[in-house]
Amino acid sequence: MKRAKQFYLAVIVVCIVIIVWSVYYTLGGFDPVEVFVMEGKERTVIGKEYIERYDREEWGSHILETKAAIDSGKLKGQLTIVYFDNKNIGKDSLHYFVGASVEEIRDVLRLPAGYDYREFRTGKVFKVFLTQHDLVKPSRDEVMSLMEVKAIEEGAVLQPLSFDLYYSDGSLSSEAWAR
Repeated sequence: MKRAKQFYLAVIVVCIVIIVWSVYYTLGGFDPVEVFVMEGKERTVIGKEYIERYDREEWGSHILETKAAIDSGKLKGQLTIVYFDNKNIGKDSLHYFVGASVEEIRDVLRLPAGYDYREFRTGKVFKVFLTQHDLVKPSRDEVMSLMEVKAIEEGAVLQPLSFDLYYSDGSLSSEAWAR
């Protein structure tokens, strides 16, 4: 009787391990995270700037508000978040700019009310494409560490900002720009 219980327990444990492994694999947990080095570029982002204590719900509401503005046509471009490395605001706060990336600003006077724009330039871009589900996606700190290591290998110094660009299929890319 005792051996039968141990056998069934072992079968259950093996089944759970197989299920967990399968779900992790399906969500993209084993997808490699590779840093690509790309040519420099210019980017203009139309959006709103926030410097605030980090609150996931409030941060998410700013992103949803911007996504709604893009979907409605108020903003044109790709959903973009620019994170600034601001050491003056404290560890529990965040400085970011949420908006839409556009090729160029043709007429600054035609910006939607309440929106501003920022222009960025770089000589070299370090980019990571993330297609994993949010449950298994590497953390922002892990991704930034990978890009910092690649920048050091390339002999580049990173600017104190980074970009997250969101695509319509649910994936995103993170970029760190060299000075």
